[in-house]
Amino acid sequence: MEHNVVIKGTGIYTPENEVDNDYFVEHFRRLGVDVKGIMKHMNRQKRFLADRDESSLSMAYEASKSALEKLSIDPMELNMIVFASDTPEYNMPTNALKLNHMLNAKNAQCVFDMNCNCTGMVVAMDVVAAYMQRRPAIKKALVVGSMHISSVVRYRDSVVYPNFGDSAAAFILENVQEDERRGVISAEYLTDSDYHNTIVLPKCGHSKELLYEVPKEERRMEWNPFDFSFLSDNWAKIIKKLLTDNNVKTDEVQYFVFSQFSDADNLLTLKKLGVSEDRYIFVGDQYGYTGTSSPIMALNEIWDDLEPSGYLVFCSVAAGYSMTAVLYKI
Repeated sequence: MEHNVVIKGTGIYTPENEVDNDYFVEHFRRLGVDVKGIMKHMNRQKRFLADRDESSLSMAYEASKSALEKLSIDPMELNMIVFASDTPEYNMPTNALKLNHMLNAKNAQCVFDMNCNCTGMVVAMDVVAAYMQRRPAIKKALVVGSMHISSVVRYRDSVVYPNFGDSAAAFILENVQEDERRGVISAEYLTDSDYHNTIVLPKCGHSKELLYEVPKEERRMEWNPFDFSFLSDNWAKIIKKLLTDNNVKTDEVQYFVFSQFSDADNLLTLKKLGVSEDRYIFVGDQYGYTGTSSPIMALNEIWDDLEPSGYLVFCSVAAGYSMTAVLYKI
């Protein structure tokens, strides 16, 4: 018998405040900046921004409820909750503990937060599955990721502000004993920390954020322009290694579920892998770039239509930079 950790299903949440490209064209026109080109390159049409009374935690709660209700899972069935975000609402207590209380998930004794930036939910899939395989008593785990970019963005930032969006996504992992191996299979990582100063939040660092008087802009995210052309080469590299190490051919992969940051770079990666576009899903035009939740927003779009065969490849990239790819057998 195989000890598998499988995805039971997904749930997402987006705020009600839908913002289209015209708003950002006008906003940056007043600043003397044309953002039409970058929005076209990244394939943006609309995105959702949180209301004043929303947070990464409240959005995570709504996405968690959506997943649990769709799957008819009682929160009391959960044994583990992991919250992934680079814009957490709280440092203490953990947001996962807050979710435990909000969901009334009293049997979820293992709760913690993760911050791997935009790779958060993909890394969590790998880490939580590995933990569950060693701990058969953990039958069901909730993994939820949330980005509240509108709370930290600089409104003069012509990369982040017009292209990112607020959202949350969740998936449920289940421990099962089965005849054949499936579920989360393996992962591959790549890190090049030479880029550690390209994207920084908060710019001033947490030690200065509250203890000293610093300008408001210094307490927000700073995005320093950098050459992003390495993405497709390195994504193709780690995906090829992941597939080769697990004796999987590219034509056995039903879908490639990528970060939703740049449609153009995603398509270039597919080209370098020799993969047709019909095995790729992009939802960044609908939701903007939602960081850690973005691959799961894409997964949510296709989950109910997946054939019960083949594989999924998840891949994302985080500030600094680090990359993660996960192989999943359907």
